[in-house]
Amino acid sequence: HLDQWLGEGRDPFAALPPETSGTLDALIIAGDLADKPKTRWPRMLRYLARHIDPACIHVFPGNHDYYHHVIDGDDRLAELTAQAGANFVQKAAITVGNTRFLCCTLWTDFALNGAPAMAMTFARTRMNDYRYIRKPPRYGKILPSDTVLIHGDHRRWLEDQLATPFAGKTVVVTHHCPHPELLSDAPSDFDPIYGSDLRALIAKHNPDAWLFGHTHRQRETVEGDTIVRNVSLGYPSEVEAGHEAELLMRGMIDVAGAHDDTLGVRLWQAFF
Repeated sequence: HLDQWLGEGRDPFAALPPETSGTLDALIIAGDLADKPKTRWPRMLRYLARHIDPACIHVFPGNHDYYHHVIDGDDRLAELTAQAGANFVQKAAITVGNTRFLCCTLWTDFALNGAPAMAMTFARTRMNDYRYIRKPPRYGKILPSDTVLIHGDHRRWLEDQLATPFAGKTVVVTHHCPHPELLSDAPSDFDPIYGSDLRALIAKHNPDAWLFGHTHRQRETVEGDTIVRNVSLGYPSEVEAGHEAELLMRGMIDVAGAHDDTLGVRLWQAFF
């Protein structure tokens, strides 16, 4: 939601010390850079380029990045990203040093509460995704059944990537949540909109970490040997002045093999 931060005159990255922002090897935006992406993404990417070389910026969409856009509009988002000199990484693997990062939006399967049909009906009436995102050919509103199909596609891609041998560490980066324990304090009708139960997938492939955004709840857990962490910055109204750096640092990880085989630091931040 960088557009909202800048719209309120707040620069979340200004809170980072220069020695941190100046040594980033990669900045991964895990979704929700801005609503109305055709007009706002170029401006947001120019802003980010003030803090880090655009060639080190990697971005993929969250649900908000499709608002006032089309659900099959990744090609246009990729063009906007390339024009800014950055990298579009929907369903893409990035390797930095000894670590690969597997990036995709993910969406959800609506199965979390055991009643997917009811969850999809609830989402259609209560979630702005199904008001503000369009689909061809007549550009009507998308349906939960549309995003379920995308979830299946993204999940299959992740399964294939995780099953591919890799000698180093593996970090999954998605917009949506893969773990039910990191959602609401008590069961909620909104839970299936924000996450899915992918604990079996995590247990099967055992990635080193899984980072996500979307929920604005700064929570984490360990599933087997996998750190599962929310790295949302959130809306500016949710963050007291002076706390920006603390939240941004939740997305910092040192990775061996960067900066000429010394430890390099990289940041992935979800603006949701």
